[in-house]
Amino acid sequence: MTKKIVIVDDNALLSEAMGMCLRRKGHSVQVCRSGADAYLHMSTEQPDLLVLDPGLPDSDGWQLVNLLTERQLTETLPIIVVSILDPDRKNLAKVRPYAYIQKPFDMGQLMQVIEKGLGERCI
Repeated sequence: MTKKIVIVDDNALLSEAMGMCLRRKGHSVQVCRSGADAYLHMSTEQPDLLVLDPGLPDSDGWQLVNLLTERQLTETLPIIVVSILDPDRKNLAKVRPYAYIQKPFDMGQLMQVIEKGLGERCI
């Protein structure tokens, strides 16, 4: 079953690699490299899962989640935070993501976490 996944990460190589892996699994993937692009996309298209790097060039990823929450777009949305930074406990407590994965990470590990977040069996 095709699931819609939005990846928000300004690292082109990494976000395209994530997208390629997820497309191979049959998912529909939208890669956004800025908070503004992600907000515009998610205002019209409700994904099944969000992969978010909070360190974006144009905005703070945490602010993106706050804006989406205000519009009630995150109530049932699993959010997986991927970041090179140590966990920001305050924002993590507020956003309550499904998972936090620190970069660099193993792509297989990320795919397993995404599949579990989607409620699907990992293969």
